Formats: sequence, structure tokens, C-alpha cells
Amino acid sequence: MHKISQQQLAALVFLTLVWGLNWPIMKLGVSDFPPLSFRAVSIWLGLPVLGLTLRLMKVPFRIARRHWHELFWLALTNMFVWQGLTIVAVKSLTSGRAAILGYTMPIFSAVIGTLFFGERLISRAWLGVVAAGLGVVLLLWHEFSTLTGSPLGVLEMLVAAAAWAVGTHLLRRTRIAAPTLAISFWMMVMTALVLTALAV
Repeated sequence: MHKISQQQLAALVFLTLVWGLNWPIMKLGVSDFPPLSFRAVSIWLGLPVLGLTLRLMKVPFRIARRHWHELFWLALTNMFVWQGLTIVAVKSLTSGRAAILGYTMPIFSAVIGTLFFGERLISRAWLGVVAAGLGVVLLLWHEFSTLTGSPLGVLEMLVAAAAWAVGTHLLRRTRIAAPTLAISFWMMVMTALVLTALAV
């Protein structure tokens, strides 16, 4: 069994903290700004950081024109829908509830992969899907009365999670001959433009 290093463990803890802090920060942001405007600004602010990272790592930015159609669909499923719907939904849900609903993505990913992408899950994997589903139910058990009061927010989060799940399958099968970081950069550019247009 592969043993995780101290650096990897530290990175995992840091990433978990960042993910966790992201949701209450979003909730604070949408309390003072229009949701789509807040999300668009945050992506525009993040783009130079990612671009500088690519430059320092000497990762090429270029993506051939013939791949831009596929890149659009990757951006649509991985970012447009996820970024747009989650920031709108968090306006009507608490940050904790939104996070739990959003990270039902692995459940959707397993089901969508089996139904539409020809993937076969072993019994242990299906057991994990069921366990994850039960975990979500248990975490939200005392919240159902509140969640039913925000049906649109719940639906938005679930659609966002399902779209992200589709996006992960498409990204795994992409024919774009470019580094993943470059693909991510251009998906962010597209998303920033779309959300800016929607926010106007």
C-alpha cells in the first residue's frame, strides 16, 4: 500500500481547509453582492494567479482551434453550471447545507458513469456509493424541514453536482492534446466571460 508522505498529508489538510472555508466565504459574499457578480469577480481575480502559475511552471497555454468546441463543453459541465448554480443556491441555503448537497457529486459520478459511459463498478464500489448516500442523508437528517423550505436552492445544488459529475467523465476522456492546467485556465476564462455577461 502506498504510504502518504508528510508533504502530501499537509497538502491534503490545507486543501480540505480551503474547501471548507470556501463555502462560508461565498455565503458572506452573496450577502453584500449579487451572486453572479461576486462569482465573476472572484474568477477574474483568480485567473492571473493561475496564469502566473502556468508561466512559472512553463506550461504551454496554447490549445489548437479544433479543440475549442470540446473545450466549451468541458467548461459548460465542469465550470459554467457548477460555478453559476452553486453561488446562486448558497444565497438561499446555509453554507453547510450547500456544501453537503454539492459534494453529492461522487454519487452522481458513479451512477452517470455506469448508465452513460459504460463503466462497471464492482460490488465494493456500489457499497461505497450507498454508504456515501446514507452519509449525506444522516448529515441532513435534522435539516430536511429547513431544506424543504428552499426547494429551488436544493435543486440548483443537485443539478450543479450532476453537471460536475458529467464534466469529470468528459474531462477524463478528452481528446484535447494540452496539459490539464492549460485546459483549466481556458475553462476559467470562458466561465468568467459567461458569468460576467449573465451578471450584467
